[in-house]
Amino acid sequence: MDTQKLRHLLAIVEHGTFSDAARAVHLTQPALSRSIRALEDELRAQLFDRGARRARLTVFGELVAERARRMRLEETQLRRDLELLRGGQEGALAIGVAPAPAALLLKPFLIHMAQAHPRIKVRTEMGATSALLELLRNESIDAIVGDAYVLRAADDVDMELLGELPAGLVCRAGHPVLQNPGMDEIRRYPLATTTLSTAMARQLAELWGEGAEPDKLFTLHCNNLELLRSVTLATDTLLFGVLSITRQERASGTMAEVPLPADPRRCGRYGMARMGARSLSPALETVYAFTRTHWRELSEHDQ
Repeated sequence: MDTQKLRHLLAIVEHGTFSDAARAVHLTQPALSRSIRALEDELRAQLFDRGARRARLTVFGELVAERARRMRLEETQLRRDLELLRGGQEGALAIGVAPAPAALLLKPFLIHMAQAHPRIKVRTEMGATSALLELLRNESIDAIVGDAYVLRAADDVDMELLGELPAGLVCRAGHPVLQNPGMDEIRRYPLATTTLSTAMARQLAELWGEGAEPDKLFTLHCNNLELLRSVTLATDTLLFGVLSITRQERASGTMAEVPLPADPRRCGRYGMARMGARSLSPALETVYAFTRTHWRELSEHDQ
């Protein structure tokens, strides 16, 4: 089977129309249509619904597209593995990291890669886990360190659970809320957070009652926790998130945890994921090994 025709099929699926896909693969639209007809003839199945305005896969097309994605993924992985075998420590990695893991892992990880693997090219993407999943599926990134609740719900990825980290509310030292940490007092001040999983949002609603949905409760939303930490130190903002992120500030006395009712479910749960059935390349194994070790150290500090 001609893999070029499969790439043409995926281009149509990803761009939505034959005309947009033709431009993306540098073909004329008639040439692209001929390629798809040839694939349909070879497979003896109609792959697209010809009556739809936008390209819509038939049941046969869905099956072929799924297998084509896997083939493309394996081809990409093969090329990367060969690069590593030829160069020893050469290659490229693209890693997606959710906000809390980014604040905890990215700096030590990049230092480690620069010192121990200086010839491996590393690119990072930071964002909500749901958005990173789409990047993983279209092969823009190789792996994700993100919210385990979201990753576990994706049936096309392999997830390795890293574990839980306690979450809570923190503020600058001397904040008035520390004298009266009730919910009415807490609501008087700006509340900041990053993208929260559905499970965490549900727990907040149970803890703080009606009106505690993230879009109603929080006034500052940013996926850069370094920035939110600075804002919290400089203002009366209260920051909700994984407590590990502010460990140094709380230890030095510049920040304090706002007392909240004990709740063992108030935690961030994280995992590492890659596309299902994808083997670990030597470079990706480096990411997994570093993340496991560093996360274990974080968990030990929080015990």
